[in-house]
Amino acid sequence: MTYLRSLFLNFLIVFFAARVMPGITIEFYEKVPNIGADILFSIVVGFLNSIIVPALVLLEVEITNLKIAIIGFVISYLSFIIISIVDFGVTSNILGIVLGGSLVWIFSYFTNYLELKHLKMKK
Repeated sequence: MTYLRSLFLNFLIVFFAARVMPGITIEFYEKVPNIGADILFSIVVGFLNSIIVPALVLLEVEITNLKIAIIGFVISYLSFIIISIVDFGVTSNILGIVLGGSLVWIFSYFTNYLELKHLKMKK
């Protein structure tokens, strides 16, 4: 249940960042394939941010807060850099990269920290 909650919360924060943060624009739906680009972007980035702790568990690596923070940082900022380069319906400028990436990174760290804490309590 913790993973599904983490996935949902990460999806919501990315969707919120794509809709509200300055520097991020969403093209009209006529230019976007059947599904909205903002929803697709939110699903992909939310999924990647929510599997940090489960992936580290599968790799049998010692999970630390620093590893969670670094992986979340790379995923969050890299995703906003990619949408600034590749035009698929959601675009971002430098302000959008910094603000959107920061918000998504902080929230990703928080949800993965709680998931790690829950995992340690189960042991």
